[in-house]
Amino acid sequence: GLSCDINLKQWYQRRVRGATGMCIYLLLSPVPEEKSNEENPPIIPYFIVFCRSICNKSGESGEKEKQSLKKVLQPIADAARYCRTRQMCLLYAPVIFTGVSLNFWSSVFITVIGNVFGTRSYLALGGIATGVGEISGGFIWGRLDKKIGRHGVVGAGSLISICLYVLSFLAFPSDAATTTAAVTEKNAIIPAMTNIYLALGLGLLLGLGDGAFNVSIYAALGTIYESNPAPAFAMFKFVQSMVGAAAFVYCGHLILPYQLAILAVTCILGCISFIALERSPSQLLVDKADEDPETKKTFLEGQENGDTSVTTPA
Repeated sequence: GLSCDINLKQWYQRRVRGATGMCIYLLLSPVPEEKSNEENPPIIPYFIVFCRSICNKSGESGEKEKQSLKKVLQPIADAARYCRTRQMCLLYAPVIFTGVSLNFWSSVFITVIGNVFGTRSYLALGGIATGVGEISGGFIWGRLDKKIGRHGVVGAGSLISICLYVLSFLAFPSDAATTTAAVTEKNAIIPAMTNIYLALGLGLLLGLGDGAFNVSIYAALGTIYESNPAPAFAMFKFVQSMVGAAAFVYCGHLILPYQLAILAVTCILGCISFIALERSPSQLLVDKADEDPETKKTFLEGQENGDTSVTTPA
């Protein structure tokens, strides 16, 4: 397993890489418009556009810079408007669960395997099992979505996840996620369940449960915010990443049963919230798009304007 110092160093490294990526993004250039009055429009980085818009407050050049800055900041403004819609508020709970689950399968679960079995090769096997679960889950849940609906996929994924947490609670020692000392199977509630084959099976289930939520959230965002989905997906990844970072901080201090309890609670709340979203009048309106395209157009325009009062017509 990894010590708290190594985990903290990795956390700092990821934050530095993220900040570096943002700086590189500011140095990128906006995509030039297809219809431009200039034969060879200048390629100007976002950062220069921002600085020029502050310095040039008057004149034709200043107006052009302000328009360029407005195009750069428009997705951020759209994301801020989307975050207040009822549909996005109902999606916060399942998104929070995906953030906690992301931290669990990417760091905690592998640490538990390493501490319990003490073999580094098992760490790779645990990661592979989870990856196989994620990939196969994307395929399986994508097919079942057409038969049982997105709410059915989330319900099945929640059931799998809860069973996984119960089995993990019974099979692994409570301090397996917080100590690098030798942890034996005798410390587990049911020592007979502590074996590498069950651990790999749990990794597969972990990927399936997490994949069910991610596939359904992606599909819901693409349907609800069809006309302009980029800001909605940006909000999804922002909230998920922030929750994952917060979970990464406490995962080295909380014992495994407490972390499993957090996962179970957020999973149940996320499932309930997502089902409420799927059963809401506005979502039923979107699902009837093939029957009445004009109604869906009206709904999507309301979403872009932050209007959450659109309901299904009688």
